[in-house]
Amino acid sequence: MNNFLYPNSFIKRIALNVFCLLSSISSFAQQKEVTLTGTLKVNTGETFPYKVVLTEAGGLVKGYSVTFKEPDDTRTTITGSLDRHNRTLSFKETEIQYSHGVKTKAYMCLIDANLEYIGSRRVLTGTITSAQLDKTACTGGKITFSDEAEIENLFSYHEKFDTVISMKKKVREPQPAVVSAEAPAQEKPLVTDKITAGIEKMYEWHSDTVVIDVWDGGTVDGDKITLEFNGKPYLTNYYLVKEKKQLRIPLIGTGVNTITILAVNEGSDPPNTANLLLTDGAAKYSILAYNPKNQESLIKIKRVR
Repeated sequence: MNNFLYPNSFIKRIALNVFCLLSSISSFAQQKEVTLTGTLKVNTGETFPYKVVLTEAGGLVKGYSVTFKEPDDTRTTITGSLDRHNRTLSFKETEIQYSHGVKTKAYMCLIDANLEYIGSRRVLTGTITSAQLDKTACTGGKITFSDEAEIENLFSYHEKFDTVISMKKKVREPQPAVVSAEAPAQEKPLVTDKITAGIEKMYEWHSDTVVIDVWDGGTVDGDKITLEFNGKPYLTNYYLVKEKKQLRIPLIGTGVNTITILAVNEGSDPPNTANLLLTDGAAKYSILAYNPKNQESLIKIKRVR
């Protein structure tokens, strides 16, 4: 009877793969747990204490929510997504785990929430829709989390928890990057400048046209603006929507030109917020203008040769 012996290289490869797999499992097991405490206000006028406890991996979140205070609390399973760059959190209640204050689960409503961080108010908030288990629609409302430490913990990166070890067949030495002469350079991510009444921005301009895209980059809540260029209105009482509205305004002569964004109202979720993208040839500038009602933000365009 012949004995078949595995080569040492094969055994080492198996051992390495097992080690990497265990490391990956360990990394997921150490996911950061985040708690957010706040309020749930429904459109009927009632307000309830509300809490979510979740973990996140690769932008996906899971955990549970608790409505009401103990002992009359209701707990549900939640799943959703986290966007650290745009500072948004979306989740759905998918299953009722228990309800101490209600005898039957059949007529209970499950929440679908889309929340964003409002820097001027330092809160994570947004509107909700809800439905019963049989898809019958319930009343809507709003969730607000206002504990700054909890919100910062949600959006902050933690090396211990956010690094996942990937399993590879072979570890290769890093090679010097070879850049093709024809390969386009990667664009740097835009930094959004935030302006409000009393805080303005000035940009040096090289082309002969100002291209302005304006939209609502957060929750569409009925914000309305008036946009003027050198005192001339180009948008009047304009409702901001998700789709971008583009303006192309020619520059004549030299000097400083002024773009004014007036907050006509504050929508259903104050303050009034407008996203703008200004394009000067290949250069682009991202701006968030936020104001209370009847206040305005200023952007200065300085023509240079």
